[in-house]
Amino acid sequence: MRLLAAAARQPNTPHPLLAALRRLLSTATSSSYYDPTAQFLHPDHRRVLSLPASLRHDALLALARLLKTSPQCHLALHAVSGGSPYSSPLAARFAAASRLSASASALRPFAAILLAALLPAASADLLSWSSSSSSGCARARYAALRLALHAFLAAGMAAEALHVLARVRRSGNTPSLSALAALLRLLFRGGEVRAAWNVFEEMAARGPRPSLAIFNAMLLGFCHRGMLRLASGLLGVMENKFGVVPDACSYNILIKGHCVFGWSGDAFKLFEEMCTSGRDPTVMTYNILVDVLCHEGRMVEARKLFDEMAQVGIKANTITFNVLIDGYAKTGRMDEASTAYKEMIVRGLVPDSCTFNILAAGAYKFGHNAAQLLVHDCGMSGSHISAAERLDVLVCRLCWDGRLDDAWELLHGAIEQGVPVSVAGFNALIAAYSKEGLHEAAFQLYRIMNKLGLAPSTHTFNYLIMGLCHQGRLDEAQLVLEHMVSKGYCLSTSFTIYLDASFREGDAVRALKCWDDMEKIGLQPDFIAFSAYVNGLCRLDYVNEAYQAFFEMTTRGLVPNNITYNSIISAFCRAGNMAEALKLQKQMRQSGLVPDVYTSNILIDGLCREGNLNMVDSLLLDMCSNGLIPDTVTYNTIINAYCSAKDMNGAMNFMNKMFAAGCEPDIFTYNIWMHSLCSNHMLNQAGKVLDELAARGCAPNSVTYNTLMDGICSDVLDRAMILTGRLIKMAFQPNTITLNVFLSHFCKQGFGKRALMWAEKLREDSFVFDDATRNIIDWAQREMENDPQASKEDIDRCLFLEFLMFMTYETMHNSRSSKATHVPTDKGFDPAGSNMMTILDTG
Repeated sequence: MRLLAAAARQPNTPHPLLAALRRLLSTATSSSYYDPTAQFLHPDHRRVLSLPASLRHDALLALARLLKTSPQCHLALHAVSGGSPYSSPLAARFAAASRLSASASALRPFAAILLAALLPAASADLLSWSSSSSSGCARARYAALRLALHAFLAAGMAAEALHVLARVRRSGNTPSLSALAALLRLLFRGGEVRAAWNVFEEMAARGPRPSLAIFNAMLLGFCHRGMLRLASGLLGVMENKFGVVPDACSYNILIKGHCVFGWSGDAFKLFEEMCTSGRDPTVMTYNILVDVLCHEGRMVEARKLFDEMAQVGIKANTITFNVLIDGYAKTGRMDEASTAYKEMIVRGLVPDSCTFNILAAGAYKFGHNAAQLLVHDCGMSGSHISAAERLDVLVCRLCWDGRLDDAWELLHGAIEQGVPVSVAGFNALIAAYSKEGLHEAAFQLYRIMNKLGLAPSTHTFNYLIMGLCHQGRLDEAQLVLEHMVSKGYCLSTSFTIYLDASFREGDAVRALKCWDDMEKIGLQPDFIAFSAYVNGLCRLDYVNEAYQAFFEMTTRGLVPNNITYNSIISAFCRAGNMAEALKLQKQMRQSGLVPDVYTSNILIDGLCREGNLNMVDSLLLDMCSNGLIPDTVTYNTIINAYCSAKDMNGAMNFMNKMFAAGCEPDIFTYNIWMHSLCSNHMLNQAGKVLDELAARGCAPNSVTYNTLMDGICSDVLDRAMILTGRLIKMAFQPNTITLNVFLSHFCKQGFGKRALMWAEKLREDSFVFDDATRNIIDWAQREMENDPQASKEDIDRCLFLEFLMFMTYETMHNSRSSKATHVPTDKGFDPAGSNMMTILDTG
């Protein structure tokens, strides 16, 4: 497998970025990374079980002091941590952990983690030991129950923790607030909302009295599950019934919950309530609100709120700038993203790996050179960035450069050497694998994350879903989505990815079910989800439904951007409802948006389809007066319309305007022009167009050749055969359309027998036939049945044409037998030997 092969590969000359791993190793030995539990755990548990960073210092000091003063401590550590779960009596190991816990309060979490490493294998034994009446006095029994409770919580075993909690209650003791807060978080994470509520009700009835931390845990749990009404009700109960005053964290949780589930209007009402009630907003409050405005495309309001922070004395941090830069980058406003990045540096803030990811994505998507330079600066600057963040930056850079093997090698080396790794680095590589269609490698990396104890984020699953959707594996993507729902992940972006993929696959039923499911689970679509929904309906030509969704989007306060307007305008144009399309363009201007070149091209195409060329001229003038420069697509659309109307002078007039404006025609321009000339039997002029192509270095494609061939075949078939032979020498690759042109003209000119003969020869050569080819063959057979006798003159002419067709067939056969696939390029097209006037005059 590619993932494992990359891990084993050792390059002869490491790239400078890979060499940076050694520097990361030298900076990763800081005491802030040292976990005293790591050396006492089996390697499989070291990443899964660890002390919180806030507790490590006190635990380390207490352990060092105990090792110096108590010889029994060595024996206890050896007893509880050595070997497999059954290498020594479990009761002795439990008792040893209990002695460690009793020796110092700072060692209680440490002892609980040592016991958690024995679980789940020793679960039944631990439950039995903790409740045994022979454990000693009541105080000792409570200590044993408390230790078991914390061990089960550390191991993530909610059912067993509830069982121990019930025994604590029955023994007449009161559990600690820290244990109950941890239990509530664990229950909500597993989706056991009813059980969490029962624990809270029991606290209210029997104690301990819920604290601010408990209420915040409840608020967070309800918001994660989308139960915003319950969370809002609980906020009122806190102060009125329990006398617990909500803090900024309480409001931030609720504001974030409303933003995540699409209720940004209510989020801003909570923000106003927070300010009027005397709770000062924090930088996190502003980060949440700026982020939701950016996601809704309301960048002017986002910047205004960002500037307000400085006015109220709150300093923006790296996250604030990341949110703002991301908003600009996602809307393609890379100049403003670059300006915000520079402002970030001026303020003395250090970019992190997220900053790099945002700028890199924008630079690669929109081809912004300045942004790419900023990405380089971001990746190499910041001596104060932690080892994990610098590792993330290096992994991200390699992924964006397409060097996935090197990125995995760097990440794998960091894991082997003990360098701290984060979810961000894994997410970058998972995203890169998914983008390349390497879904097995992406899921393998996801499994490695889990084994290391790194909890996957919403982005992790989004990248996995995106990879599956790109391959059309929507059923598997749906399973991942259902897993996210069951685990309480933030789902807005996930559903949007799945919704957009369903529309792209043309599966309207699946897409509409996805939209309904969002409502069922209480997820309010945000600006991006609505845009994807409107665009998907437009793509499948559900115009009325798209307009209804568009209207609902605006009534919810979500401001459509140019892309959304262009989608709905294009749908109306395809449906022939130009009045509504033009009305939307006017509405677009009134909402403060400036129609772009794409908008104008869509409207011009719609008017051209209706043949309303006078209004096309008016729209073109309006376009130029608003500072928009017509592009090649604009001119091609108009030229094609004039050609379809048989107005060659009008078409030539716009060709001249195109040249005068400095807009270079492309191969589509020439194909349109050549098709019109051939349709009007102006074959000499068509030949001159092909000569002009050669002079301008624009390589003809199969459409160019087939258009010319069809026109010449309609005129003189034997000249077409000679032309084909010469064109093949100029790197022309005959395709199925070319074959159909020849065979159809054989039939039109009474050579049905020869059409059948050549169809048979080409079938033997495995030439690809389509439905049109089979219809022509049927036509030739009917011609033969109706006229079985051919004149001598026709037979003689057929023999001459057969010789020419044979030469063409040999060239086609040799070309198809060649191992190398030749693609016509400028070098393959020989201007010196391709004068079409000479070819057309032959015969």
